[in-house]
Amino acid sequence: MSKKYFLLDEIVEEYDLIAIHTSLDDFSVAFVLNKNLRANFKRVKESLRYKNSTFEMFQWKNLKEGVNCSLISNKNFIDSGIKNESNSLFNLSETKKVSLINSLSNVDYLLKIKEGIDIEQTIKILNKLPQLILSYVVDNKEVKSNFNLILD
Repeated sequence: MSKKYFLLDEIVEEYDLIAIHTSLDDFSVAFVLNKNLRANFKRVKESLRYKNSTFEMFQWKNLKEGVNCSLISNKNFIDSGIKNESNSLFNLSETKKVSLINSLSNVDYLLKIKEGIDIEQTIKILNKLPQLILSYVVDNKEVKSNFNLILD
């Protein structure tokens, strides 16, 4: 009897995604979220690797309350190692901006909520914070590369 193989086009994972625009670094964003959302984001030991780049990730899991969230940096700058050979004052190497989700390349951080948090209430709190420029819910249809957000 021959074996049949089925290829799935999409792996379905239920989550809500909040885009965060800010000029803060990753530890500061995690601190602000912990303070204002009464969260407990902790840095994951191994960063997320994609396209020869690393993206910082913070996890908040609380089994008693049923909370499962991740804070993921969406931008990183990698050094190409190519030096500018022009006769300029500064001899700097070229850097390249890499995004985890290409369709959301202008977003600084992504808050992935699997369960346990009210989205509307979270957005209200985040938009009141002076440290964050803008935050909004991202439609999952906008995210073209869902495989980058499958972390488990």
